[in-house]
Amino acid sequence: MGISFSHPLVLLLLPVIIYPVYLWYRDSSYLLRARRNLITALRVMLSLSLLLALAGLELRFPLKNQTVVFVVDLSASSEKGREMAEDFIREALKHKNPDDKAGIVVFGREPRLDRPALVVPEFGRIESLVDRNYSDIAGGLGLADAIMPQDSLKRVVLMSDGRQNSGDGIQEASRMADRGIRVDVLPLRLAGGPEVRNDNLAVPQKLLAKERFQIKVEVHSNVSTSMLLRVYQDRALLAEERARITPGDNLFVYSAAISEGGFHTFQAVAEVGQDTVPENNEAHAFTYVQGSPGVLLVEGRPGEGAAIRAALDSLGVKTEVVSPDQVPVTLTGLNRFGAVIVCNVPAEQLKRQSMEAIRAAVRDLGIGLIMVGGDQSFGPGGYFKTPVEKALPVHMDLRGKEETPSLGLVLVIDKSGSMSEGAGGYPKVDLAKEAAIQATQVLGPLDRIGVVAFDDTAQWVVKMRRVGNLEAIQDAIGTIRADGGTNIFPALTLAYDALKEIKTKYKHIILLTDGQSATTGDYYFLARRMEKAGVTMSTVAVGNGADTALLQMLAEWGRGRYYFTNDSASIPRIFTKETMMALRSYLVEEPFIPRVAARTPLLEGIRELPGLGGYVATSPKGAAQLVLTSHRGDPVLAQWQYGLGRSVAFTSDVKGRWAGDWIRWPSYNRLWGNIISWTLPRNLDNALLLEATLQGGKGIIRVDSPDLITASLKTTATVVTPELKRQVVNLEPVAPGRYEGCFTAREPGTYIMNVTQWRNGQPVSAVNGGVALSYSPEYRYAGPDATFLKR
Repeated sequence: MGISFSHPLVLLLLPVIIYPVYLWYRDSSYLLRARRNLITALRVMLSLSLLLALAGLELRFPLKNQTVVFVVDLSASSEKGREMAEDFIREALKHKNPDDKAGIVVFGREPRLDRPALVVPEFGRIESLVDRNYSDIAGGLGLADAIMPQDSLKRVVLMSDGRQNSGDGIQEASRMADRGIRVDVLPLRLAGGPEVRNDNLAVPQKLLAKERFQIKVEVHSNVSTSMLLRVYQDRALLAEERARITPGDNLFVYSAAISEGGFHTFQAVAEVGQDTVPENNEAHAFTYVQGSPGVLLVEGRPGEGAAIRAALDSLGVKTEVVSPDQVPVTLTGLNRFGAVIVCNVPAEQLKRQSMEAIRAAVRDLGIGLIMVGGDQSFGPGGYFKTPVEKALPVHMDLRGKEETPSLGLVLVIDKSGSMSEGAGGYPKVDLAKEAAIQATQVLGPLDRIGVVAFDDTAQWVVKMRRVGNLEAIQDAIGTIRADGGTNIFPALTLAYDALKEIKTKYKHIILLTDGQSATTGDYYFLARRMEKAGVTMSTVAVGNGADTALLQMLAEWGRGRYYFTNDSASIPRIFTKETMMALRSYLVEEPFIPRVAARTPLLEGIRELPGLGGYVATSPKGAAQLVLTSHRGDPVLAQWQYGLGRSVAFTSDVKGRWAGDWIRWPSYNRLWGNIISWTLPRNLDNALLLEATLQGGKGIIRVDSPDLITASLKTTATVVTPELKRQVVNLEPVAPGRYEGCFTAREPGTYIMNVTQWRNGQPVSAVNGGVALSYSPEYRYAGPDATFLKR
């Protein structure tokens, strides 16, 4: 046992306290001795007790079976204190009693167990990794409580800067104290430095078209330094300024006007000479411009959609024509438009992010989608199993067709060592395997499939067989591993020898490689033998290292198609497109007059229909509504509801190849006016007032409705994150006419949301809105929060 005092200087008052007792004892001789001694003893004990209490007397008893858990903050604002925390833990463990236990918990956005509570903990350094963008002290304390055994004395040592931005650490510490768990705090000493942060980017959340408004950028600094400030609108540079900023708040104001309706995003980026935390140098904001949203027309080739453009111009619809590579890859970029028209665009020319954004825009924000046919659209365009296909009312493959011509297909896949290199986070060989698997899914039971993999040598992965047991075929494809060199000729010979013997209507080879063949061969003679046997061949060059000259010649000699891609993620789309084109049953080039399957708003005011010269064969989805069909019963014009939006498939083209008579048809503009009007977002009652805020990694949605009878309405919010992830939130009534809900908002960027009220399953009111997170609150403040840690 040990004795200590927190205020030992108070003991110097002992004579002052005892002297009055002595005076009383000296002057109380008239009392009986026993009584006099008793009173004196009581007064001395009382005085001494008061003195020892003021001096902070502590009796220290050795603790046995004690469990200590060190809780270490590894968030971004505390990471410079990591070495200090490790040194403290090492020193503390030197004083551990033999029967004590010690453990380590680390935390950032979430807590992690770094070391369990053991009698003999081995510790060199902290090994665990956490998401450093948030700090959840409560989560760290809670996990420490959970790992401590019940039959021991419990103690927690928290090492943090106290800058929590998720959870409630004070409440958790109080709960632990009530359970007898001691929580000690070691503030992490963090060296400061020059710091500049983009505090705020302010624009009005609602504007009228062409209304002039101000953009305010507030930059906070603790030093005087130079800065280059760039302001972007919809990812295009709007303003650029070099300035000298001073300690404190620095305000920059710019003026702008927007003529296009819909959502528009803003970004302010500060590049500074002296800075410690670069993560807080960007700020985001958005605005909604009230006005008629335009239409985005995507052309596969220049002029492909000229007839549609002319029809829309005659109807006064604002149209922006872009090439496939110009399609926005974000939801905020697409949200400026009311509808997207994809006119004979091959899928491999569209970025995967663009297709994901189109799907999310239709499903979650109510934007319309129209796909127009042609030889590079629908199935032959490679849209099988893409995000765009999910949003359309038709399947890309031919389902339930009994008269589909048979195909013999051999996939010749390079599996050399270079195919193991990454592309978009995946090895190229894995993307090739996925492409081969998707190609098998397009084939029918009368078709035959073979897969040859080659490096220095060629070998069958799937020997030529009927497409029956798909699972076995796909499992065999999954065994391909990248290794060795590149030798193309033996692999093509192997494929030809198999195809020349089979009895199918069409025979086709798809060759994929990313390298140069190590040996030569008589490719021309082989191509002539293929031609005599009715075998065609297409080639796919992956990356600049491929032998593009050879592959182009092979595709030409093989009467097929040549593809070059630097985007390996497009390989599956190319394979499915090639497989469908090899079947040749997808392009139906026969004159016919479309038949009316259903009278819908798309045919309002339309009577007689002219003839078409062809279309792309597709299969209708179960919930789709066929409007026009071909002489074979295939969809020509189909519509459906997809989430909050609507989409239309027109499987013929808008050029002279198939639709020459339609372009000259007097009702042509009216038809497209009907299609556009039906797909544009519906004008529901928008009397809802939407407010969205961010707090502690969560977004809070508040909606005020003029309908005060909450029981009759269901209110939902669909939130799309900057990564195009979807969150559906049910908003609960909290007061007459007011609804609230929350969603996860941790990644920087703009969160777009649609709030809809439903009565009896039908939407009655809707409003769009959003909220912007510039950066995690973890990067907003520097240095320890002493007040919080003391509490």
